[in-house]
Amino acid sequence: MFSKHASFLLSASILALTLGASAIPSSIVESNQVSFSLLPNNDNGLKEFDFDASRLVRFFSDTDNGKGVVDRILEAPVWVTEREKLDAKSAGRGYIDITDLYPDFGHKFGPTGAQHVYHPPNSSAVSKILPLLSSEVQRTNSEIFTTFHTRYYNSDTGHASSRWLYERALNYTDEYDTTALRAAVRIELVLQQHAFKQESVIIRLTPRNSSSADAVTIIGAHCDSINDENPFFRSPGADDDGSGTITVLEAFRGILRSGYIPTSPLEFHFYAGEEGGLLGSLDISDGYKKAGKNVRGMMEFDMTAWIAAGRQEEIGIVMNQADPALSEYTKLLIEKHLDIPWVETKYPGRAGSDYMSWTIAGYQSAHVLEGAWEGVNFRNHHQATDTIDVSPEFSFDHVLRFTKLAVAFAVELSDY
Repeated sequence: MFSKHASFLLSASILALTLGASAIPSSIVESNQVSFSLLPNNDNGLKEFDFDASRLVRFFSDTDNGKGVVDRILEAPVWVTEREKLDAKSAGRGYIDITDLYPDFGHKFGPTGAQHVYHPPNSSAVSKILPLLSSEVQRTNSEIFTTFHTRYYNSDTGHASSRWLYERALNYTDEYDTTALRAAVRIELVLQQHAFKQESVIIRLTPRNSSSADAVTIIGAHCDSINDENPFFRSPGADDDGSGTITVLEAFRGILRSGYIPTSPLEFHFYAGEEGGLLGSLDISDGYKKAGKNVRGMMEFDMTAWIAAGRQEEIGIVMNQADPALSEYTKLLIEKHLDIPWVETKYPGRAGSDYMSWTIAGYQSAHVLEGAWEGVNFRNHHQATDTIDVSPEFSFDHVLRFTKLAVAFAVELSDY
């Protein structure tokens, strides 16, 4: 039975006003590419953050395997400062931060052990859930989520934003929890702490008759944001990755509202610290690996709102460092449950996201985004202009289609 917790909702709008653009920097510390402003009053945690702290990272790189195929690799671990990490990110160079893991983490990049086989989608439950999804609910959630000054993982507002997200999911659970659901499923909401301020949020729906050996299905997104000019500057992150966050959150709400009872464990993940080197997802996926958890498949939603002008609406399926079988299965889900096409795409050599953490941990993962790479919302992501009203190209109808895919993936794989 799920117990109702006392509310600790934090006001995003008050924090946004307190930490808004009217604050005047008292001094500027320059680095090669990123300027760090020190705010005179409420500095959102900036003064306590050590930009000279050492971090162990592995940079992404692409290499020719000698057979005419370009493979993604992780370069050898190197020590850098937090300031140098931010400079690298501002320059578009991706990495994983393994400081709090172990020095040779990531030496293998891909699934290990027995692989799951994916049957053609045939669940009758999906079509009953899709009409319950609401783009208006998603708009409301996005409007609130983007009022946090920034969701940077080392900021006070980043911490507050995860608490709001947890509270939102808790409210949905209280609203749609039923006697029948409680009798069949154990619902657990977790604030996963890390070695930084922001927490990840994990929601678990576990059938009461399941065992610890049963395969888990996971859909996820990252809940942090960043401003490349300065991590403590305004960063609403509406598309990156507020859109993915409201995709997964609405999938949870719709599934819960429907009364759907999975036959195997189903989880919804919201990762902290993705912009700092996949920090939250690395921590969580490594924990699953160490615990010997069986994961049937993980799908990540990172940027799901943008339809670039002059381009057709489509679902981008990222093919590099994703599991081929699960990516092919994703195509089947799109063809069965959506009314727009899919397109294969790839991250360039320096980019990455949380699904890679699961690949590194040896699990089968897939990743979808708002379209082909060349049509992604680059002109606004990691900037103060990443808002829901920056352009008609930001589409909640597009987000809703990804939410339908999230529901299809979650239900089809947890209904075996």
